[in-house]
Amino acid sequence: MSTLTPRERVIAALRYEETDIIPYDIMIEPEVEDRLNEHYGGRTWESMIEKHVVFVGFPVMARPEPVDEKHVRDEYGCIWDFSARPIHAVQFPIQEPSVEGYNFDAVLQVVLDSFDKNSADLIIGESTDKFVLGQLNFGLFERSWTLRGFENVLVDSILNTAFYEELLDRILEMQLAMIDKLCEFPIDGVFLGDDWGDQRGVMLGPDRWRRLLKPRTQKLYERIHKAGKPVFTHCCGNIFEIIPDVIEMGLDVLESLQPEAMDVYEIKRRFGKNLRLWGGLGTQQVLPFGTADEVRTEIRRLIKEMGRGGGYILAPAKPLLPEVPTENAVAVIEEFAQRG
Repeated sequence: MSTLTPRERVIAALRYEETDIIPYDIMIEPEVEDRLNEHYGGRTWESMIEKHVVFVGFPVMARPEPVDEKHVRDEYGCIWDFSARPIHAVQFPIQEPSVEGYNFDAVLQVVLDSFDKNSADLIIGESTDKFVLGQLNFGLFERSWTLRGFENVLVDSILNTAFYEELLDRILEMQLAMIDKLCEFPIDGVFLGDDWGDQRGVMLGPDRWRRLLKPRTQKLYERIHKAGKPVFTHCCGNIFEIIPDVIEMGLDVLESLQPEAMDVYEIKRRFGKNLRLWGGLGTQQVLPFGTADEVRTEIRRLIKEMGRGGGYILAPAKPLLPEVPTENAVAVIEEFAQRG
């Protein structure tokens, strides 16, 4: 029987140490939870696994204002359509390539006020044996397109570069203040999210990403490190070409690792001594379309190869979504537990 707590396992992984079992994280959609309850005749399956990581942070939307029965406006002024899954942005507050007239200071105050200190204190107090991450949603790139529109941002990065850099700088100021707020709490690390890639590569292109996003994101990393915390970044898609850059920037842990977009085992072989990795179990192919045996085989391979030498947190690349068959969700629970 191991004497390590889940928190100690994660800390050991960050130190490139192997532990009794590979630390892991599983997010499960409610529909899948319901089917697991039916399969096991209750919630006994929850006792089979341990929660290694817990999150505190800013809500995805601080003040969602209903627009109509399908749409809400967030505190940044972006309007979201909730009638489809996933939700998607349909209207953006900065219509022209200019920051004039947009009150960044007022928005930042609303965002900072939305942090629920009592809830954070409660979660942290109840999670002394867990690894606690302070979370900031929507990184610089993502926040820029929720303010301006995705296509507009791609155009701005080429044709309105001075404006786009000014926009990124204003967002950077806001996010530095949000990081400072998170780091007031006794958290173990800070978790950022910014999807730079689609499944073909870096959406802005590596060179433009290096010019526009790299130096500003590095300032976020430096602020977190100054507070004595490791940096975790969620990034979907294929960013293989810029992994050396994120290592140079000081990223501690890269999360998601979509195997449909990148060869996660090659990332481990080439970069695993300089970058910790989190994720790697495919939610587009093996989980929804593979057999239970194929799911089990892939999880065992991840544990063996990605976990070798530490520096790895086992996880699906995305939550277990409704399209995952019950038998495959069962395989995840039973194999992640790593019992016997």
